[in-house]
Amino acid sequence: MKTMKMNNLRSLKNATFVFLSFFAFCFTSCYSVFEGGTSGIVVDSESTSTPKAGIGNVDVYAYTSEGDRNSDYSSWIEGQDFSPNASYYGHTSTNNDGSFSISKLVWKSKNPAFGKDADIRNIYFLFYHENYGLTKGQSLIVSDSISNTVYQELTAVRKTSVLNLSLVDVATNQNTGNSVLVNISVPQATQNNAEIKPRVYQNTITGAGVVQISYPRYKSEEDKNNGIENSPTITIKYYQNSNNETWKACFNQDNEAKDYAFRDDAKSGINVEIGSGDYDLTLYGKSTRLSMPVISGQLSATGSAEGTVADDGVLLSMKSCGSGTEFTIDCGQVSTAAQTLGSSQNQKHGMFSGLGQGITWTDETYTDKFATTQIKLFAGETEKLTMEVRSNQNTYNVQLK
Repeated sequence: MKTMKMNNLRSLKNATFVFLSFFAFCFTSCYSVFEGGTSGIVVDSESTSTPKAGIGNVDVYAYTSEGDRNSDYSSWIEGQDFSPNASYYGHTSTNNDGSFSISKLVWKSKNPAFGKDADIRNIYFLFYHENYGLTKGQSLIVSDSISNTVYQELTAVRKTSVLNLSLVDVATNQNTGNSVLVNISVPQATQNNAEIKPRVYQNTITGAGVVQISYPRYKSEEDKNNGIENSPTITIKYYQNSNNETWKACFNQDNEAKDYAFRDDAKSGINVEIGSGDYDLTLYGKSTRLSMPVISGQLSATGSAEGTVADDGVLLSMKSCGSGTEFTIDCGQVSTAAQTLGSSQNQKHGMFSGLGQGITWTDETYTDKFATTQIKLFAGETEKLTMEVRSNQNTYNVQLK
């Protein structure tokens, strides 16, 4: 019996020791929860203004864990957008002047700097912008406040060029009124990211337009160390985005033949080497669907300037061969008639106008600024005239016998 009592006493003491140890562990392991905010400004390190120019639209990620920040930083692939993997972080974007504010970050601390009333904490940052890449930062914040302690400089890792494009018709030397799809392929590959595909910029332009492009600032670390900036060769394609193209790219005497021939395949593009800054680029083209000139004049069987009544009421017609050899394009019919001259009551007989009005033909082979086609004029079934007309000539006046 005495032995049983001694064992029970030992068990009670052991249980008491375990309980007190657990209580002490819980007491010493307790932590406090704090919250605070951070703010500051992000600027361009190469800005020459005072103060340096802020950078807008920078994504700011704030971490309470340095390990989480470093893990996200390491997972980023150059040339791709950044997306964090950590489970907890604060996020905002900078304003146009580069300023930002994150109002609330929460953390826990076992040993607060000021007891249970307040704490200070290192915050670990990632700053991401397409043109500046991903950059680490760090700052100290105080609980229950928004600490304005962040001043972060970023250095551009990409360059931007502005392309001022003019789409000029060689026939008029003026901007075309056609809407043209401009497709610009800009290389993005670097030594560290050789497999990345070119970035394609598309814009539909009527006459003139502006396209802003960007690309890596340096192609390798060696170039960066030596200050050799990238000057990529871009490829520009421009064409009407339609199954029925009526205006196509052409040379401007800048080909071997020194003519205005259509490019063999406009959609294969032209190559231009560029650098930073603004570029004025002129892209040339011309029509493939051409308007027939309007033919007017007089039919006079006798050849006299006044003609005779017999010249009136004759049905005239016109045919064209377009860009071919067969006269298969009907260009309309008109009848001749007398025309009174001013107030004199004198008349000219056999007058006509309007042949070819509203008629078009297609030519994708002509090499000059303007296309030509042969036309034939008929009086009834009788051929009266064969002549060549040009697409840049709106009207012709002819005499028929």
